[in-house]
Amino acid sequence: MEKRSEDQIQLLLYTPVNKGIGEQLRTMIEEFIPKNNMEIYRTIEHLSQRLRQPANDLPLVVLVAVSNGDLLDFLSIRDLLRDVRIILILPDRDKDTIAKGHTLRPRFMSYTDSDFADIVAVLKKCLASYATKR
Repeated sequence: MEKRSEDQIQLLLYTPVNKGIGEQLRTMIEEFIPKNNMEIYRTIEHLSQRLRQPANDLPLVVLVAVSNGDLLDFLSIRDLLRDVRIILILPDRDKDTIAKGHTLRPRFMSYTDSDFADIVAVLKKCLASYATKR
């Protein structure tokens, strides 16, 4: 878990892997969100602990499910995610996976086999919208 000062946090990123998908996405996000404005979580336990803390008007949470097990972990903490704006990255395009993903009520969904350009565009738009509302 990489934790930053709560008053500056713009984004929580959950990705269970340090390399590959998670690293690629983190690098892309850090091009427009400074490291000190993002918290990165690698375990569902650490993410759960963070979500139990005051949100301080947390704008976004990006959840990367590299497996169906990760998605089931998200579903197990769905109550903690109820009042959070979620961008969800699913492990596959199976109908059952997509249906489970929708139960989390994400603002946007994508897939691990994408190039993440869609995620970056959505993040930029959401954060710009959030900044104008503050």
